Amino acid sequence: MTLLCLLGGCSWATGTEVTMGREAMLCQVCSRCGACRYLPLAP
Repeated sequence: MTLLCLLGGCSWATGTEVTMGREAMLCQVCSRCGACRYLPLAP
């Protein structure tokens, strides 16, 4: 995480659907620092 993201928050790009085990997740990447986050998809 960069200082810009730490102070202003990450800028999350459009995500891609991935599967972790049996869970479908949305993987998003910050366009500024490259950090990843995984969000559960709505049932």
